[in-house]
Amino acid sequence: MEYKDQEEIEELTGRVNIWSRALPTDKVAIVDSLRGTKQITAMTGDGVNDAPALKHADVGTAMGISGTMVTKNAADLILMDDNFSTIVNAVKEGRRIYSNTQKYVCFNLSIKAGECMCLMMAIVTGLPLPIRSLQALFNLVVTHIIPPMSLAFERPESYLMKVPPRNTEGDLVVSNIMWAYKWFPFVLSFAFTVMSCLKLGVWTHTGYTSGNALIGSSRVGMLEAGLSACEYGGDLDETGEFIEDDHPFHCNCKKHKYGYFWEETYQMDQWGLVDEGNYMSKFNRWNGDTGDVFKQANTPWNDGREALLEPCADHLGVERWCWRRKNTPQQQLPMLPQGMHCSAYGTRLGQSMAYVSIHVGEILTLLTYRTDGPFWEFLFTNVVYCAMFVFNITMLMVFLYVPVVSSLLDLAPLTPGRFLQAACFPLLLVTLNETFKIIYRSRLFARNAILAEQAADRVRPQRKSLGPAKV
Repeated sequence: MEYKDQEEIEELTGRVNIWSRALPTDKVAIVDSLRGTKQITAMTGDGVNDAPALKHADVGTAMGISGTMVTKNAADLILMDDNFSTIVNAVKEGRRIYSNTQKYVCFNLSIKAGECMCLMMAIVTGLPLPIRSLQALFNLVVTHIIPPMSLAFERPESYLMKVPPRNTEGDLVVSNIMWAYKWFPFVLSFAFTVMSCLKLGVWTHTGYTSGNALIGSSRVGMLEAGLSACEYGGDLDETGEFIEDDHPFHCNCKKHKYGYFWEETYQMDQWGLVDEGNYMSKFNRWNGDTGDVFKQANTPWNDGREALLEPCADHLGVERWCWRRKNTPQQQLPMLPQGMHCSAYGTRLGQSMAYVSIHVGEILTLLTYRTDGPFWEFLFTNVVYCAMFVFNITMLMVFLYVPVVSSLLDLAPLTPGRFLQAACFPLLLVTLNETFKIIYRSRLFARNAILAEQAADRVRPQRKSLGPAKV
């Protein structure tokens, strides 16, 4: 007998729904022709003669009760109850797993890219960093690794079984629509909310936002001009180059009462000491206040900075503050302690608020990524996520309010008012996420409609009929 060519077989399989008296070789030919037209093919069977076709199909399905061992070994899926409706349940479960995998990958790529964007914006704009290396490491464990595992327990989307087969050639786990309407908008929204929180927090506690202004300067007149929060001293070397001290001798910050931007401001003026003494007993970890320890009248600076410093020009002709006592060891000079003056600790409070916005924002983002629909409809449907949420917030409290841990992570405890201010920005992030999800859903459904039309075209090829099939 003459064999039909491939084009004729594809035409036949494209318009014939039922075949009878098919030989094992015919079954393989039918499966191959369907796969040749880019269709996803499933083959069921129970006998030895079905094994080759099962092996050629995308999904070979064997009967678990009546099927032979050869068929079972060749199959990808075994129906333990020999019930064809079980195939539908298996497809639904497979789609649920794939969908949840997409959400997991997209979520992790989103929050990691969001943090990178924050760091890049801080570098470009000259702002303090919103999250530091050790903080990022702890956050990685409690937010990026453990809570996303709850996505494995998410229910399937309501429309999941209506989604047409996707094109598996060159297919990525994260689709183009996810990149364009989920990942990219989130990265921008995340950076906007976190950096806004950082800028507000640092400004309300220091009166400055620029990193250079917060660090301070040794140039004469910078503090009086409002361009610097702190002043440094130093000495000139043999070449006339200025060697700056490690710590400032004077800081002046413009703080908002209680850290609220709507409250009145007050000046915190701090001058250095040679012997810090027991100033830590008066140090307030909640707002950085040190009482009258660094008040000018109680320090060697009570006669003014000119008693200990004098302007000097460096090798570039820039006027700096030089010590009158040349080559004096720094530990014998009246300077402010590192990290405890108003500029440094005010920045630390602002960065702690930014960390709260990152930490809370990421766990709430996981809530929005759980479903393509409105998140409030699925608020308590995943018990594992609820447990992860409690774990995540508990760890945040440990990071902020356990002194040993907060010191290790360079975080400062936040009052309820400061914490609530920081928490407003993650709520804004959730609002933006839900808004962009509306656009994402519309584009997703439009794409599914196109895929459905393409699938229909593959099932009904637009070729000229070659007549009735010969049996």
